[in-house]
Amino acid sequence: MSPTRESKQGFSGFITTNKQSQTSLNLSLARALHVYGNHAALLADIGVPPLTLIQYTHLAQLHFHLTKTWPDTLPGTLFKTINRSLDLSNLHPSTLDYHIQNLLHQLHIDPLADPLPHMATLPRKSRERAYCNIRRTTISTL
Repeated sequence: MSPTRESKQGFSGFITTNKQSQTSLNLSLARALHVYGNHAALLADIGVPPLTLIQYTHLAQLHFHLTKTWPDTLPGTLFKTINRSLDLSNLHPSTLDYHIQNLLHQLHIDPLADPLPHMATLPRKSRERAYCNIRRTTISTL
């Protein structure tokens, strides 16, 4: 694919690439380990989460970064301004905003509440790291 075609696809191109990467990973592990059964069971047995869950972790961390740790920066302000009045049904499925809102809905994350109120006095990086660890734990139980 040419760079211009990839940039026109937007975030939906990333989703397609994610699915292709998951398929490649599944086939590679199956060939390397000589196990050709259920790929989800193979990934669970060796402790590798599906790439979709890894993507959810990164999107949750991005949302926390833009709304809680650095809300006063230009990206945080733009994200807050654009997403203040948008509902999931009003967003196009190929946008990053749609996937972040979908993640919040699926994982029952309240975007207005601070998930780490007891850590408010810690440095921003420490809060981000703690939130990422919490999300990884939550997503690994799915």
